[in-house]
Amino acid sequence: MKTLFGSAQSNSEFTAGSVVAIGNFDGIHLGHQSILETAREHARELHLPLVVYTFNPHPTLELKPQSNLKLLMTYEEKRELLPGFGVDYCVEERFDSAFAALGAREFFEQVLLASLHAKVIVVGDNFTFGRKREGSIPVLREFCHDASVTLCAIPPLEWDGGVISSSRIRECLAQGRVSEAEKMLGRPFFYRSEVIHGDKRGRTLGFPTANMKCQEKFPLRTGVYATSVLWHGSLYPSVTNVGVRPTFDSMDLRVETHILDQSFELYGEHLEVRFHEHIREERKFASIADLTAQIASDTILARKLLSSRNF
Repeated sequence: MKTLFGSAQSNSEFTAGSVVAIGNFDGIHLGHQSILETAREHARELHLPLVVYTFNPHPTLELKPQSNLKLLMTYEEKRELLPGFGVDYCVEERFDSAFAALGAREFFEQVLLASLHAKVIVVGDNFTFGRKREGSIPVLREFCHDASVTLCAIPPLEWDGGVISSSRIRECLAQGRVSEAEKMLGRPFFYRSEVIHGDKRGRTLGFPTANMKCQEKFPLRTGVYATSVLWHGSLYPSVTNVGVRPTFDSMDLRVETHILDQSFELYGEHLEVRFHEHIREERKFASIADLTAQIASDTILARKLLSSRNF
């Protein structure tokens, strides 16, 4: 997949036409995947490149900076995952005040037609575009009709009585309901980071941990989770604490992962920690002995919760 930073760079790439899927695609959840699947089918039928047209930063961060929105994945992670859905190009548009001021027709004509040469446009059926969201699906359908462009507006997917959306997934993660988030994402929520030096207390307790700082993405509810670690292409069952370690009066939020039945030297390595099940809340213990006993119990439960997964 080739990434283009801004539609202005793409004018010469798609002179024969393209199939364009538009959206933020934060998390690339199952609803997003249905949009990409439809776009991929059209691209194959027409022998045209599949283009994902997305935004950086997320429009909410520009239009409502006070929201302090945290994303489900970094922009780099999104770029890494998109090729797996048959995407040929990712056009990452800079979303700033000048871009936000584009009218709906200007956006359609300057970006979708003149730059991307769209022959097919695929969006969610709640898609809005243009200055102050003046463009809606009926408006886009009219534009597409006049320009002989095919429009596919994909209805949302539902799971467990509600629509799958990035905001719903964030709500689950904020409450520690990572198994529900996994079902809507189609994959576990994960953190990636370099392993940093910690206080080495886990090693003295008999449960050495890989310590990570994950500040870019959506912050999970603090607590202990059954997880897995991806390292050098292999998955290892693990148990992970997300929190501030109140037993030691720490205030520094950390992700601390103990890989079960392994002893690796991981300082400086990059790991991906995948979250599968919530085990318990983080809490302060009266003694180190109590904490050690609880960690031992956590590892037993994590092993049980992960036993059905293929590692």
